[in-house]
Amino acid sequence: MIKEYNKIAIITEDEEITYSQLLMHINRFSQFTPKGERTKCIIFSENRKGWIYAFFSVWQNKGIAIPVDATSTVDDLAYIIKDCSPEFIWTSVSRADTANEAIKKAGASTQVLLIDEYESREAQGAKAKIEFDKNDTAVLIYTSGTTGSPKGVMLSFSNLYSNMAGVVDEVPIYNSHRRTLMLLPVHHILPLMGTIVVPLITGDGIAICPSLSGPDIMKTLCKGEVGIMIGVPRLWQTLYSGIKKKIDEKAVTRALFTLCEKVGSKRLSRFIFQSVHKKMGGHLMYCVSGGAALDKEIGEGLRTLGINVLEGYGMTETSPIIAFTRPDDIIPGCVGKPLPSVECKIVNGELLAKGPNVMQGYYNRPEETASVLDSDGYIHTGDLAEIDSEGRIRITGRTKEIIVLSNGKNVQPNEIEYKLEKYDEYIKEAAITERNDMLVAIIVPQQSWAEGKTTAEMEQQLKRLVIEPYNLTVENYKKVMKIFVYEGDLPRTKLEKLQRFKLKDILDGKAETQADAPMTDEPTFEEYLLIKKFIEQEKRIPVCSTSHFETDIAMDSLDKVSLQGFIENTFGMQIELDELMQLATVGNLASHVAQGKTQINTEDVDWKKIFNQKSSHLSLPVCSWTHPLMSSLFTSFFKVYNNLSVKGRENIPLGGPYIIAPNHQSYIDGPLVMSGLTREELRNSYFYATENHVKSSLARHLASRHNVVIMERRDLKNSIMRLAEVLKKGKNVVIFPEGHRSEDGKLGEFKKTFAILSKELNVPIIPVRISGAYDALSRKNHLIRPVRLSVEYLPKIDPARYGTYEEITAAVKNAIAEDNRQ
Repeated sequence: MIKEYNKIAIITEDEEITYSQLLMHINRFSQFTPKGERTKCIIFSENRKGWIYAFFSVWQNKGIAIPVDATSTVDDLAYIIKDCSPEFIWTSVSRADTANEAIKKAGASTQVLLIDEYESREAQGAKAKIEFDKNDTAVLIYTSGTTGSPKGVMLSFSNLYSNMAGVVDEVPIYNSHRRTLMLLPVHHILPLMGTIVVPLITGDGIAICPSLSGPDIMKTLCKGEVGIMIGVPRLWQTLYSGIKKKIDEKAVTRALFTLCEKVGSKRLSRFIFQSVHKKMGGHLMYCVSGGAALDKEIGEGLRTLGINVLEGYGMTETSPIIAFTRPDDIIPGCVGKPLPSVECKIVNGELLAKGPNVMQGYYNRPEETASVLDSDGYIHTGDLAEIDSEGRIRITGRTKEIIVLSNGKNVQPNEIEYKLEKYDEYIKEAAITERNDMLVAIIVPQQSWAEGKTTAEMEQQLKRLVIEPYNLTVENYKKVMKIFVYEGDLPRTKLEKLQRFKLKDILDGKAETQADAPMTDEPTFEEYLLIKKFIEQEKRIPVCSTSHFETDIAMDSLDKVSLQGFIENTFGMQIELDELMQLATVGNLASHVAQGKTQINTEDVDWKKIFNQKSSHLSLPVCSWTHPLMSSLFTSFFKVYNNLSVKGRENIPLGGPYIIAPNHQSYIDGPLVMSGLTREELRNSYFYATENHVKSSLARHLASRHNVVIMERRDLKNSIMRLAEVLKKGKNVVIFPEGHRSEDGKLGEFKKTFAILSKELNVPIIPVRISGAYDALSRKNHLIRPVRLSVEYLPKIDPARYGTYEEITAAVKNAIAEDNRQ
């Protein structure tokens, strides 16, 4: 690992970790990780910095790391525990119950270690030193299972190094100046290698994205100045669709897109669509797509925007890269040339690969290993392919997917599926299988076309509009003789590969479909409609309140993380994966969100009616004698240490109620806001704080004695009503409209809670401009610096002058921003 110890290795949502700190954390984790060569350890957790510490600690102790999907069920995890008999598991608190139940079900005695207990401890002590023999097994990765039970793929350090050398030395994609975005679940070999192992070992560093939501991705790209981003086709499809939708809204941008498409100049595209690149941080050099084939249209569309996507091709068994497109040789639909160290050839139409990247074998499965690795060392990929005169590879199908009919004819199903899916006005997706020596098409209809039609009507029309025209163009043995309309989602792996072995269950009626779900009495409340719309857009299938996340919607790990991000961004609440799966259906989730949300679509809420409800029963915190005393001590300290100046005292009304709305730069903003208030004003002013800031029992006790109203996520309505009660009693409220500290000292987005209270209760707002606090104590600092501070109470804003909450919010933000010297 890099020796530049002071260089930033990891950027998270709220901290930066140097290589020195990273190595100390790894060493600390290794002290609790059982030692011994070939000792096996499962890492079962969501993406987080502690995952990285745990992973490398296994290597430091010469063990074998086994990354497992954080969304695995008890049965999934029990299967892996039984198969490989790990000595211990590093897991998170949120997944500990699943881990313990799986161990019990597997009848194992595996030790459980909690990442949370060690992750946030201060980095200190010796630095980790990771030494290994190149032939040692480094990781055991369980395949997704497109044909049956997952198999453990053994990859050596030599296997992993060959991939790293290919994208660092042989084709320099990674270097010490390009930070990589850690986004995808790292139990897959592609994100494990591409977003942890290679960038950290080569010194690029990584930025951990907290979720798969669009805002979080864009925020992390900008904050981390990310140069490399790895995603699966669905991510690029979502990105492109969102950008293209905005482009299509205006004739001018549509024309510019067409111009760039025809000219084909990357420089011109980046110039015209520079705003797109700026929103993505402005440093993004390479986007990489892997896990499944990228639709040619998506690749060409992103290229028109000046975003070149490098396609990688490979498999878990090849660590994972076999081939990838070079930056100067991008052809959409082509997976590029093999790694320089990899040799490829075509035998009977199938692609074979040989090189130092090929796995050691399947764990405890010598026969299955021999079935894919021949005596010459070539791995049989199972993919049909073509290699052009320049050495570029184009994948054309799968050998294991070939349907052999009784007449001896071979049918490649994906060829027929591709032709049927061209009728996209009627068909969302199609799968071809065989029943009684006849080809059967399982068709998922487009929601817009299927609406109002019975299954029988859809089958009849699809035969006439799709199947008959198709059958006229092909030989007899390729004709589709029967269709089956399926109103669910075709079974796929977590990287979008079709699980063909499950198609028989659909035909046999063993798989639940949307048609089985009752469509009457659908909910109409806002939370349900928003969640329903989001899932339908993401999965491109119709859903209803009884749609089941697993059986009907077939949500994989990426879908679940994306849904988590949507809920957090839209409704202001976090939901654990276990909780999400226990809720089971869209309707249950929507009801749960309706009860626990912290953000509300204000246009649909009658706040006046809510504030007029009886609220005298709600308890309020009290003001201890220590409250004014502490404020006075803080003010004296800031005046001496930071040369604090207080301006605008004349703008504070002689009596309440009023709302004080300051900008939020640091932890010292609370005491700074109080620095200009008199003793009486302090006693009559209440702060509004989220429950995240008062987690401990001691903090809650202090809050109850120092005029702090806590925002309870599970009881948001009563939390806001407490604030209304404070104001109705003629007292004052202090609310930070940004909700959290600034990351860069600049004003963030203002939330509307304070504006709602102001308008509905006709209470004026006193904007407060805090300057210097970010430099004195930013998120990166632990000690207050002697930087000059100032607090200015600005002229009051009368809510009667404004028509909407948004106008009030904007007025306050503009007042603070005006001539703001942050």
